[in-house]
Amino acid sequence: MTVFSQTERKLSLLQIEEIERFVELNFPNDYKNHLLEFNGGQCDPNIFVFDEDGKMSESSIDWFLAIYEGEYDNLRNYIEVYKIQEKRMPSNMLPIAHDPGGNLICISCAGDDFGRVYFWDHEKEVDYGKASDQDYSNLYLVADNFRGFIEGLK
Repeated sequence: MTVFSQTERKLSLLQIEEIERFVELNFPNDYKNHLLEFNGGQCDPNIFVFDEDGKMSESSIDWFLAIYEGEYDNLRNYIEVYKIQEKRMPSNMLPIAHDPGGNLICISCAGDDFGRVYFWDHEKEVDYGKASDQDYSNLYLVADNFRGFIEGLK
């Protein structure tokens, strides 16, 4: 069982829906439920694995992003920087956490892969101001849904 600590204040569904409107995406229900129960924070266990171009790799969750007014690990701030100002990920992706090295864990909020969780590698970054949203060359599937992602942590 995954234990969460250092979470922020509890959220209402209206606060989550406000962020959904801001980013113009609908969050998967399992992720919304997670935000309602645990708003940001750290978790134990926190290691996940993924297939990186045919070889198994692993990383760890440093912090989950929270909906709150604080400076660090603020979901709204990550959306503004990574999605709006710099267009560093496909439009359907939402950053939900980061690893200790500055890579992101994202969830798809639209399209055929709705709900899937990905590792976003900043070392292989794509400029989505120029590239197609279909370019997932720096995204690696971690889990088919958020619940499976949490259950797969080791």
